[in-house]
Order: sequence, then C-alpha cells, then structure tokens
Amino acid sequence: MAKKFESSIEVKSIKIDTVVDHPIIEHGINLSGTIYIDGVHDESVENIKLEVFKLTNGESSKIVSKHSIELVGAAASKDMQMIPFEIMPDERWIPDNNEEVTKLILRTTVLFENGSEYNDEDEIHFDIEE
Repeated sequence: MAKKFESSIEVKSIKIDTVVDHPIIEHGINLSGTIYIDGVHDESVENIKLEVFKLTNGESSKIVSKHSIELVGAAASKDMQMIPFEIMPDERWIPDNNEEVTKLILRTTVLFENGSEYNDEDEIHFDIEE
C-alpha cells in the first residue's frame, strides 16, 4: 500500500491542506494535487508557495522546484477554496550518484497578509524507472 502524502497547516480558524494526487510520481508524470483552504474569515492568505527539495542524509541540500500561488482578494462567499496545482519534474529531481539516502520533500508555505508565515512538509517519491 502506498504511503499517503500529508501536509496540513492550521492557524486559528484557518486550515490549509495540501493533497497530492499520487505521492509516487513516475517518470513522465507531473506532480499534481489540490490545496484546500478552509475557514478564511478575518485574516487573508496572501501567497502559497510549494517547493520541492532534496533531503540527503537527513540534511536539506537544494530546492529543485518552486511554484507560487498568489491569492487575489478575500475568499468568496464559501468558506472552502480549492486550488489545483501541477509541477513538472525534471532531471534535478533524480537522486545524484553516490548519495546514500536521498528523499524528495514537498513543502507548503503559507504567507498571510499580516506577514506571518507557516509551513508543513512531507515526502514524495520520484520513480525514475522508464
């Protein structure tokens, strides 16, 4: 059974979940999913940033992909916003030779209009078998 990707940020009455369609990405397939924003009332989300980075031997090595989502205006009449995303992997996602343990991490960072910033992350898997 495949591991489920779990990334959730809760601040006051706001909950932001990043849900990845498939946490194991095969060669030629994009990383896709949806960001769910629930409960935006008093504070507005200004920006959501998705970053994929390599974690080698437990230490962050380099960001291999960035995706930024600007939110314009406050949430509409609904409490729930759904924002689909798609990130195309490239050769930087492939583990470098001679690295003992390389993991790919997807980090969601949320920036509020008041300047506060929160993030959460979880592992994704990139299958390079063709």
